[in-house]
Amino acid sequence: MRRIGQTLGVLGSLALAGYLLAVVLPGMLGISWRDTSAELAGIPRWDIVCLVGVWAAGLWTHTILLRRSLPGLTRRRAFALNLGGSSVSNVLPFGGAAGIGLNYAMLRSWGYNRVQIGAFATVSNLVVALVKVVIAITGVVALMFMPDIASQLSRPTSPGGIAMMSVVGLIVVAAAILGARWRHGERKSRLAEGFRQVWVQCAHVLRRGWRGLAVGGLGYPVLQIVLLWSCLVALQVHVSIGAVVAAYAIERLLTLVPLTPGGVGVVETSATAVLMGFGAAPADAFAGVVLFRVFSYLIEIPLGAVVAAAWFARRNRGSAPLAA
Repeated sequence: MRRIGQTLGVLGSLALAGYLLAVVLPGMLGISWRDTSAELAGIPRWDIVCLVGVWAAGLWTHTILLRRSLPGLTRRRAFALNLGGSSVSNVLPFGGAAGIGLNYAMLRSWGYNRVQIGAFATVSNLVVALVKVVIAITGVVALMFMPDIASQLSRPTSPGGIAMMSVVGLIVVAAAILGARWRHGERKSRLAEGFRQVWVQCAHVLRRGWRGLAVGGLGYPVLQIVLLWSCLVALQVHVSIGAVVAAYAIERLLTLVPLTPGGVGVVETSATAVLMGFGAAPADAFAGVVLFRVFSYLIEIPLGAVVAAAWFARRNRGSAPLAA
């Protein structure tokens, strides 16, 4: 019965995502997917190559964070963890837990023990969470002080007002969740020796790899912002860097909304609204956001599926996993 409920939940989430993208968003903006597809198809090939390069550079930079969070992890395996976990997370609602489970199984198959994996998850997730808070605060500052949108923030129904309230609300929720988890972890650490060992391992990782953690943690979102800006430029959408930062902040935070896989539908609507608030035309803003989501969300699903399938095949054959 529980499995049936989970299946219905997944199907309902996918149906909601499709409805938001196919009906709600085009209706709100007065655009059509046919026009958007035609605009995306007109992007020059050299621009596509450049976008792929920026996207790949972001993935490479993120492996620095993963490798510094787990000493001894090779770059190839870091790519496998990133793409494999992202693929599962992007397909399922509440997919983050499934992605963590896949990464845990992969790391165990490579010989890492529970203490090492626990420290890896703690350090890497902590850095990502802190960076998201910084990005969210930066996005709020951009929304509040950019002259193009400051006049709209007093109207709750405006795109700028909606975006700002969304960011502030998500910061409060994220802070509450992180605080609850931290307190829970403190209580557990007093009772279980395993938590003490994880803490010791975390401290060791932070002492030895804090520079790499900072480079990987900050470098990835910076390159993602560059990617979003490049997507807009490729479509001749001219907005300020403050608008790009604000839209990216909204996009990152709303990917945490579990209503749809990866926040599909919700993310595109809110990020487009932010760019509109900064003066971008609705159709152009939407096309730019869709192009960015192709790189930041969609393309990772098939690539990660190939990585996960290769790992499963190797494990089932009993041969060595991904070579170092």
